[in-house]
Formats: sequence, structure tokens, C-alpha cells
Amino acid sequence: MASFEEECIERYFLAPGSSGPIGSVYVADDDLLEIFGVADLTTARERLLKNLPHILILRQWLSGEIRPTRGKAPNYVRMLAFLCWMQTTEMPERRDRDFRELLGKQLGANFTGANMSGLNHMWEHLRDFLAREHGVVLVLPDIHPNFTRIGRTLQLAFPTWRDRSALRKLKKFIPEAILLDPLMVSNSIRTTRRILGDTMQSFEYNFDEFDEARKRGSREYEETQFWRAWYAVVAEEIAIEEIEVVESDFGGYELFRVPPVGERVSLASPEEALKLVPKPLAKLISKGLVFLDSLGFGRYRAQAVAETGTFLMRVSKFSQCDPTSIRSSAAINSSWVVATFRGKLGERTPPASSKREFGWHDGIRIGSAAYLGRSPLTPSITGPLPEAIQVEAEGKPVSLVRVGDEMVLAPGIYSGTVVARSLGASQEVLMVPRANEVSEIRRQAFDPARYLPEDEFHYGTAPTTGIEFDIWSGERFDPGHEIVAMGEGLYERTARGLPFSEAVDIVRKAIALTEDHPSEWDVLRSFFDAGWIEPTFLRHFPARRLLQTELGARSVGGDAVIICGPTPLAVVDRLSVAARTAGGTLETWNGASPWVLPRYVVRVPDDQSRREFLRRAEIRELPPSGQAVADIADHGDPHGFQVVGKLKADRGFFNACFEDKMADGLYRLERPGSNSLFVHRSIVPGKRDQNYTSPSVALLSHHLRLGSVLFAYDGFVMTSCAARMMLPSSWARWASDRALCNPGPGKGSGAWKYEYPAEDRTIEEIASLLPIRLQRDTALGWRDRFVLSASNRDRKIYDSLYRGIRMAAAMHRKSK
Repeated sequence: MASFEEECIERYFLAPGSSGPIGSVYVADDDLLEIFGVADLTTARERLLKNLPHILILRQWLSGEIRPTRGKAPNYVRMLAFLCWMQTTEMPERRDRDFRELLGKQLGANFTGANMSGLNHMWEHLRDFLAREHGVVLVLPDIHPNFTRIGRTLQLAFPTWRDRSALRKLKKFIPEAILLDPLMVSNSIRTTRRILGDTMQSFEYNFDEFDEARKRGSREYEETQFWRAWYAVVAEEIAIEEIEVVESDFGGYELFRVPPVGERVSLASPEEALKLVPKPLAKLISKGLVFLDSLGFGRYRAQAVAETGTFLMRVSKFSQCDPTSIRSSAAINSSWVVATFRGKLGERTPPASSKREFGWHDGIRIGSAAYLGRSPLTPSITGPLPEAIQVEAEGKPVSLVRVGDEMVLAPGIYSGTVVARSLGASQEVLMVPRANEVSEIRRQAFDPARYLPEDEFHYGTAPTTGIEFDIWSGERFDPGHEIVAMGEGLYERTARGLPFSEAVDIVRKAIALTEDHPSEWDVLRSFFDAGWIEPTFLRHFPARRLLQTELGARSVGGDAVIICGPTPLAVVDRLSVAARTAGGTLETWNGASPWVLPRYVVRVPDDQSRREFLRRAEIRELPPSGQAVADIADHGDPHGFQVVGKLKADRGFFNACFEDKMADGLYRLERPGSNSLFVHRSIVPGKRDQNYTSPSVALLSHHLRLGSVLFAYDGFVMTSCAARMMLPSSWARWASDRALCNPGPGKGSGAWKYEYPAEDRTIEEIASLLPIRLQRDTALGWRDRFVLSASNRDRKIYDSLYRGIRMAAAMHRKSK
């Protein structure tokens, strides 16, 4: 994090402002915990206060003696964020209601009767700055007649104690069974306005936003601040949340609690949700054995009855199980394990079925009101009777495919208004065929102070620092509908950063209707290696987050520009126009299978046209890569860490393991009771132990330390010799720049494999760092073709991969 000031602007204005106007500011207690990387709110509050100006300077800002400079960036947003948090935090006692009294107690000073004229100046300057520099609309309330100086700050903060008090009154007038029915909530508010008491303009604004979203259909209302505040009040007394376990790569799992509003919240352990889940489930969590029901797409929901052979269980119970009955296992942390058994534990009791209300669900939002219209990533439709649902797009009926209890639009591209009808009710959504292009202002950039790249020490390096073409000569295929849909969806969702688990959800849904498809991990990896997405780890929290990479360029000579970064349909259209205007052409270079993203190159007649294209396209030349090394040693002592997993080499996953002493192998370690990232420790006989943060880098380095041959090359593509082992994404992007062919999953030999298309010269550079096995009997590289040529029959050639002189006569005898 560069500064707390910049974090406040990003989190509370730029991020929400990218989806529409901002009418309120909610600085949550959990936000402070995440920003400052601490576990308790008292410490977070202390750090928040340290980031404020000195009390004398703060008084001058609040009184208006110091005013923002017109035309310059704000340097006071942290103060506004503090004042909003002060009104919404759960820390103060309920009797602390006066604005100046709250401020005085937080800062330990007397603000009774203090002049607050400067607040209006700050809000107005911030509004103008956001509109001018970022195109973000900040809706300022009118100046309140009774609170002329602090009125805007009172009204923009939501939900304050006044708002929560009004919502608690409202809850008394709604039956418990329909507390989360948006229509009943809306009707109740309209008929009980006087009973609710005096509400601020922010309450009215947020309620209107909620009601408009409810009328539009789908489940947009769940994303409004009003509905979240209402749910928080409902959840104070009614435990209705659920726990989900989501499969992660390398055999890991992530834990979430899921409120009915649908926004998943990360959990470190199930105990954190004890007060929020139903009592039967809370009792099982306390006992240490929770049943998991598969939801598909690698997700499981905790339930109070045994329906499958998959369980979330404490380590103490897991250690008592018969090892022969365990089909698979993976540790969530040092205390909890997800395990699948060949038999079933407990009695099989069918859970009560719960039908979802009629309407559109999920989908990928494009802009403020539309959804991506590429099935199966379009919104799904559910209802009490799925078979009775009918859908029309632009007046024409649309075929539906049933997936579980949901109906999904048949594969295709949809544009315009799509209407769903069921049992006399109807709901419509607007669909568009592609994502909007993301501006650099909206895109959340990679911040080394906040994120750690998955490539670790390989980040930004390549086997050679220069770029030259070594174009792949194999057969190429047009990208399939699924990979294009995924590209549009991931591009839109990663603009502001995306949790890893949600990206996997998108990929799994996109391939759900395809019978023969590659692994979802390989498909998602292809987006990393194509340079669309940067996989990262949060430095202060054990979670993964994906960031959209910058659109950039690499020039090769004076007549070619390689486009690097994400290239969805909207970006390709713009680059094509810019290339033609500059006197060049945009070339498309497809991949080695329909599951691979294409590459784009702009050909120009001269260097002047090249510079003109870069200017018109508004993309910059990327800096050269650093020189790669095979491995970097970290022999630190993992004191305080505990083993939670061990690599199962034949599958490339980390099985649950809680051994006190580490023998040979690659282990996953966790520091109990902290937010530290996992550490992966490689133990090889005769060599010093080494530590890695990234599991992909740890896997590659561990096999390298074992002296294994890591990859095989058949003259056309390079593939891994070990399960789940990959090149660093930085190296894969370098190889793709040279070959003009992205890596990705292919099925050349009857089984899906992750392939790196490359010519011999590129493989030579990689082989100087990693051992590669040649498989010349299956294909011919350029050296083989050279010596087999009749015109070269009497010539010799040195093959650095073969490490010797090769003669044409010997090759002819071998080929016969």
C-alpha cells in the first residue's frame, strides 16, 4: 500500500465509482483490519488515528482555515474516511450519538461547538476531482438545514446508528419468514415511514437505489448498501448464514461464509462463523465434524446431515480415521481438513429442499445495468417449477439447458433484452455480446507493497533479455466459443482485482456444457501465461487475488509491434482501427488448439508508423525482461510453522499431512494463529532445505533439485514431465512473444496436456536453465528438417540440444 490516503481514494471512491454514481460511503470495521493487516479492531483504530494529521492541523482542516487547492489531487480523504467510519463503526456505545462528541472521544480532545465549515469544502473539492480526473460521479446531498456544516458528512456515512435504529424498528413489522423478501421490505418501508422516525437523506438515497435495483429484476438489489445494512440487522438475531468450501489449485481449499445476499466472506476457520450459522451446524462445528454437500463447480456447502462422503473435520478426528478408507484429503489450515472417504460417515438423511425464487441469478455485470450475453456465462434463471420457465430474446424463443435446479441459456451469443416468464410472472435483463474496454484509471495495478507475484523471484525475468521472432510452424486453430466467453468475462471481472476462487467459478461454468474439455486449472493458467492476468498473493492475508495486467507492446525491429496483455474483443477492434490509421495492419496468430487465446501483431511499413501506432493506441513499450536464473536459495528456518500438507507427486496436489518431522519431499507449512502465507519447504537428501512461497515455483524448483528431467520437447511443443508443473508465467509470456503462439491445453496424443508451442532456438534458451528431454522420434524440429533437406545432404550442423555434431547421412539412415 503506497499510502493510507491513496487506499481510501481507491477503496471508497474509485472502485465503487467504476460501477455507477456514489451516494454513500461505508467504511467498515473489516476494511480497517484488511488495510492494516491486523486481527483486532483496537489495533486497527490506533493505526487509523496515526494516519491522521496532528490534532492542530486536523482542526484547521475541519474549520476551513486550510482548504484544498483547486486543480490539485486531494490530500484529505483519509480524514473524511475517518469521519465516516466514526459514525458506522460498532465500537462506540450506543449513547455516543452527537457528531462532535464522537469525534472528541475518538481523538481525546474537546470538539464541543467546534467550527466544521471545512467539511463542505473538502467534499466539493473531492467531487470535482473525481469527475475531472476519473469520470466518477460523487452525489453530494443538499446541505441539511439543521446541520449546515456537518450535514453532508452525516448523510454520506451509511449505515449510522440512526439508520440501524430505523431498520430495527422496521424488523418488528415484518414476519420472520419473509424478512429477506425484497418486495415485502420495500412495501413495509413505504407504509411505515412515520414509525421509522427521522432518517437522513442517505437513508432515502440508499433505499431508492435498492428499490430501483429490485424493480430491474435479477438480484442486483443484493449489491446495494441498503440491502447489506438490512441483512446485517436481520442477522443480529437470526443465524441464517452458510459455510462454503471452495476447491483451490494444488489440492487446497478456501473457506467462506455465505449470507443470503450472496457475497462470500473469507474465513480462516469454521469457528469464526459459529454465531452466524444455524444451531445444528454450529453444534457440528463445535464437535469437529461437518458434512459437506457438493454444489458442483468444485464447491461444497456445509450441512447438518450426511449426504456424501466428503467432510470438513478437525485434525484430531481425521487422525483417528482408517487411512485405507480415505480417498483424498487436503488441509485448510493446521486445525481443519477436507477429506473424502470411500464409505460414508453418519446416517444419510436427505436435507429439506429449498426452492429459489423466480428470477435471474449470477451472471457477469457489464457496466451498470447489462450482463455478458455469452452462454453459459449468461445469468441463469430459476423458479419454483424450472420446467415451466420460458425465455425470449428480442421476441424469439431461446432453448434452455437444465443444470441442477437452474436453467441455463443454450450456448450462443445474446444481445438486447432477454425476458424470462414463469407461472404468470416475468423478469428481464439486458445482455451485451462483449465486455467494455477497461481504462487504465479503472484498472487496479499490481502493487509490490501489497501483493506478492505467483512467479516469486522469476517475476519479470526471461531466459534471454531481448525479443526476436522464432515463429512457431505448427498447425493453428481458431479460438472456441468457450475460451472467448471466458476471456470477456474474466477481463470484465478482473478490472478491480478478483479473488482466485471466483475466477475458477467463471472457468468451470464456461466449460460446464462441454463434454470433452481440459482441466479448469490448465484453462485458467493459459490466461496467466497469455499475459491477461497476474496471479498474486496478498502479503498480509492468506488469500490469492488476480489482477488484470497492463496492455503494452514490444517492438521487434522497426516494422512489427507485439501486443502484450489482455486483448478482448473491444480492445482488438480499437487496435485494428489505430493500426490502419497509422498505415499498418493487425495480424491474428491463433493457438495450437481451440482452447488457446490468440496473439496479435501490428505490422507497419517503417519506424515512424510504429511510433504513430503506439501513440494512437495509447499503449507503452514494456521494459525488457531481466535475466532469469533457475533457482534462488532461501534456507531460512521455518520456526513457528507447522506441517499441514505434503506433495503427492503423481497428482501434483498437497495431501493433508501433520507430521512432526519432515522427511524427503515437498511440504506445505502454516503458522498457526497468524495471517502469514503458506511456506513450501523442499527437502532433498544431500542438499540444504529450501523455502518458497508460491506452490507453482516450489513444485518446479523441487523437481529441479531432485535432478529430474522437467520437460519434454517433440520438435513442436514442450510439455511437462511431472503433474501440475509449469514454466513461470513470465517465461511462458517470453516464449509466446517469440513464437507468436500462446501456451495452453491441447489434445494431440488423446489426452489433455498443457503445451508450450516453440521452435528449437527457444527451447535451447530454456534448456540452458532447466533440463529438457528431446523426443525426436515423434516430430522433426528445424535442425532435423535442415539435415533431411536434399540441398544440405553433405553438410554438418551442431545441435546444442543433442550436444553434438549431426550429419545428414546419419539422419537419413535414422529416418529410414
